[in-house]
Amino acid sequence: MTQSLLVYDGSTDLFRRAAETVTRCATDITPVPWESDAIQAFLRAQFDDPPFAFILIQGESVHVGETAVKEALDGLNVADPIARLVKQLYPTAAAPFGRVVHGQVPADIHGTFPLDEQAKAHIEPLRRVHTIPVEAE
Repeated sequence: MTQSLLVYDGSTDLFRRAAETVTRCATDITPVPWESDAIQAFLRAQFDDPPFAFILIQGESVHVGETAVKEALDGLNVADPIARLVKQLYPTAAAPFGRVVHGQVPADIHGTFPLDEQAKAHIEPLRRVHTIPVEAE
């Protein structure tokens, strides 16, 4: 089984804490900082020019921008009123929020893209489920 990967801005404490929360709420999603070498190599292989964006990698799909927000909220079972609000606000709030919080505007790229085979090689180690075997006494 492989994990879904949630790519987030690891340079900001707020988003590091949010990633920790996601990890506690969803056992099938592994948060990975956008700045990590593996993610940068993945983004170059997948998109040529690494976009600064909210990205969710699920199975053989790469969700980016608004689509990633929708998929993440759906996968985390966020209450419908909150999910609807975030989905409505994201298109207009992403650019100013990015400028203030991240120091850069997220890339204007949205949608679901097939996972490129060359890009996949960069993230496979991150997607493996790690378990610790427990022996019964």
